[in-house]
Amino acid sequence: MIMIHSDNVGLVLPPRVAQTQVIIVPIFYKDGDNKVLADKARALAAELKQSGIRTQVDENPSHNPGFKFAHWEIRGTPVRIELGSKDFDKQEVKIVVRHSQQKF
Repeated sequence: MIMIHSDNVGLVLPPRVAQTQVIIVPIFYKDGDNKVLADKARALAAELKQSGIRTQVDENPSHNPGFKFAHWEIRGTPVRIELGSKDFDKQEVKIVVRHSQQKF
């Protein structure tokens, strides 16, 4: 595995040294049921924390998802989990790996 410490976007940190290993970004909509989505994001974070993974949920209502994605990429957070209402209905999440920008 190639060890890269930064790129044109910001820091690239290995999960072992990253302060936050996983960031969960619920994608809120003006007319959606945001409370249910936020509760699901918090439950997912609690499950990951119980497994020993340093996890946070970014529920800041004053920023749009693109701002949040960029904020956590600059900080070098290795994994981002996006949870939108359509994903919630399908019981899926989108996972983005920071160093390769691969999406699952």
